[in-house]
Amino acid sequence: MSFLSKLFGRKPAAPSAASPALLDLSAFAQRFAGELRDAFPDAHIRIVPGAQNEARIDVSLPGEIQAGLQLGNAYQRYLSEPQALDAVLADQMASVREMQRRLSAEDEDDEAGVVLPVIKTRDWYDTAMNQLRASQPDMDAVPFVVEPLAGDLIVTYVLDTPASMSFLSPHEAEQRELRGDALRAHALENLARSLPQLELQGGGGRYAARLDRNYDAGMALLFERWRDRIELRGEPVFAIAARDELMVCGSEDGESVAALREIAQEIARSSPYGLSSGLFVWRDGGLRAFEG
Repeated sequence: MSFLSKLFGRKPAAPSAASPALLDLSAFAQRFAGELRDAFPDAHIRIVPGAQNEARIDVSLPGEIQAGLQLGNAYQRYLSEPQALDAVLADQMASVREMQRRLSAEDEDDEAGVVLPVIKTRDWYDTAMNQLRASQPDMDAVPFVVEPLAGDLIVTYVLDTPASMSFLSPHEAEQRELRGDALRAHALENLARSLPQLELQGGGGRYAARLDRNYDAGMALLFERWRDRIELRGEPVFAIAARDELMVCGSEDGESVAALREIAQEIARSSPYGLSSGLFVWRDGGLRAFEG
């Protein structure tokens, strides 16, 4: 069972409701291609049939952006959980949008890179610094810009280019004249350019925020800009359990808070991109550790 199903599955389906017919690979490809055509009406979409590990969709987007989207992994994920078809397709669409963003002419022109915020943990920072000190005993400068966020979470920054991603050093921040609050504001404005691509899955007071599998967690920093898209009872409570897992419910919904806490612990423990097993509340314009 996926984390989304665990979060959203508190209301069982009516006994009389029939399970949807399982899509074969061809029908799955057609459904995915339809989503692509709706999202990119000017694109050229072509399904290339084949075995599960060979089938793909070739996409040509404006700006001479071309890609072959392999269907094998997405279809296998769907087969393992047919009820999650919409979530599987939403994740694939997020990946395509991220590909377009990274390969667009606008991003390619910015060879210096775009500064973006990344949420990490204090343990990550301590481990990274210990490894660096062990490999570079004479290191005299901290290679990361690090700011406390809430609980065991911190914020650092990366330089994101179409070709690579690297951590922003204090020296690089100084060269860009980005100091203190100005750095945070600049990075958040850059991240806000992705708000049109943010997808909110769920309902009934339980939601997952999906972006591109890289900066999903960071969208918690921009909550004020998308809070009107969801309905919550009480204060917003977040699970920021992994780089690519951001979930939210309301503080007055005890059942949802309990489910969110359990899922956060499981994700943080099992995800290769795990962050915090705790919960966080949006209060007074920022994130705080949630003690409820």
